[in-house]
Amino acid sequence: MAKLYKKDASPPARTVMIASYLLGVPYEPQELNPLLREQDTPEMFKKNPMKTIPLWEEDNFYLADSHAIILYLFDKYAKPEHEYLYPRDKRIRATINQRLFFDCGILFPRLRSIMGPTYTGKLSKLSNSMIRNLESAYETLEKYLENTIYLADNVMTLADISIFTTMSTLNGLHPINSNRYPKLKRWFNVMCAENFSHEINEPGAKEHVEGLLAFMKNNYNKSKL
Repeated sequence: MAKLYKKDASPPARTVMIASYLLGVPYEPQELNPLLREQDTPEMFKKNPMKTIPLWEEDNFYLADSHAIILYLFDKYAKPEHEYLYPRDKRIRATINQRLFFDCGILFPRLRSIMGPTYTGKLSKLSNSMIRNLESAYETLEKYLENTIYLADNVMTLADISIFTTMSTLNGLHPINSNRYPKLKRWFNVMCAENFSHEINEPGAKEHVEGLLAFMKNNYNKSKL
């Protein structure tokens, strides 16, 4: 059986967990704590020089990055009933790919820019530039939803899953303004209503948000000493 090295609080790990759930792909969970840098051991470095989670292990095959993993899982395990997640239509696939690149190139890095200084004791609240960057990303997502119900099509795709897990943490740190971004708020609520959200995403997102806010509070208290 495949192994998934993960931490439930990690948005990318939750993306792979949800994709595996929808595709019916079993795996053996391997818990890693990134705050303790458990992914940096010599054994893990051989498997994943990126030193990131999640990591998919299958026989002697190792694959890092949630976006690459979910595309691999679809290519290998998807059945006809799963085609809606990554349709064969070339333009829809191209749009899904672009949304995935938006997540890995823009949206998640903006979350990571908050996580890094928070965990290292340097951030006690979101800076104005962080908020501007998040608002810009929210504005882009609102525009993506202008002509479709979901981010790449009128049905949920892999792009929605990937961006949803990132947004689940971001929304806890900087909530979506429903007046400014009504389509994004509606999309987020629709995704939150899915069974996989209740079973997989919500517990990890709650852990992630509460952990970040606790670190920020502690950083603030230390700055006042």
